Amino acid sequence: MFLAIEARAQLETGRSMPLPEPPKHHPNSKAIELVWIVVSFVILGSTMVHGCSVAFISVTGHFMRKEGERAPLLAGEEDGLEAMVHEREGDESEASVSGDEDTD
Repeated sequence: MFLAIEARAQLETGRSMPLPEPPKHHPNSKAIELVWIVVSFVILGSTMVHGCSVAFISVTGHFMRKEGERAPLLAGEEDGLEAMVHEREGDESEASVSGDEDTD
């Protein structure tokens, strides 16, 4: 986006500060409009492709495994982290980081 703004400024004024609004009648008005549209489309397209590809790979990998080998998509982690202290089933205290115990 920065380079699109810089290119627009160079085409409009020859300096690095663009005008508040693109000029209506300018010899480079078509180029000024096209630079912004093309750069915006590339950025939006790249964001969509890269964002969707991660979700697609994750879901595809999930369904490629046999039914018994699949982890649940949500809340698949049942074991706590190694440094966490967890109470056993039936206890209602929350997990705490080891070393945080109150020493009275």
